Amino acid sequence: MKSLINATTGMFEADPTSDRIESQQWLSEFVENYAAAWKSMDGKAVTEYAAEDVIWSEPSISQPARGRRALAEFVDNTVRTFPDLSHASPFPPAITGNADIAIVPWRMTGTNRGPIEPPGFAPTGKSIDLLVLDIWQFRGGLISQCRSIWNLAEMLEQLGIMPPRGSAGERAFAQAQKWRYKLGF
Repeated sequence: MKSLINATTGMFEADPTSDRIESQQWLSEFVENYAAAWKSMDGKAVTEYAAEDVIWSEPSISQPARGRRALAEFVDNTVRTFPDLSHASPFPPAITGNADIAIVPWRMTGTNRGPIEPPGFAPTGKSIDLLVLDIWQFRGGLISQCRSIWNLAEMLEQLGIMPPRGSAGERAFAQAQKWRYKLGF
């Protein structure tokens, strides 16, 4: 399966083996059912909407989740971290001109009540409210590839893990980074 991102150009490219999306109505119904699976807070339920060999890329994991088992682990870990996680659709999903890629917007909210794994941050009790764009390709009526795009720095700020932009904490963090670079760590 070809990656959505061309390693040479950095551009999005559709996998030529992916299916064309049947219609806007089909996609909207798929998104509604998929969102219900997330609402169940069950990784296995979410994987019912993914191909066996799905590739799932998103900012909070260092390597793509490959396959249903890895996707279920990612979902279950996310739900442990944010047990009240909610996805709302701020506007309808879109289909690209070639009908081979879906762009699905989400408003993701939740309260951090469990550890963030990786890297092992303790629960903060603070809430997140993020705009997420998922880029999906399909095979056999299931997601074969997902590239989820959202601002990790924004989430870390909302959770109090990263200092706010322009704050004294951010300046101290920048100074520590400069020293680390100078000392060769």
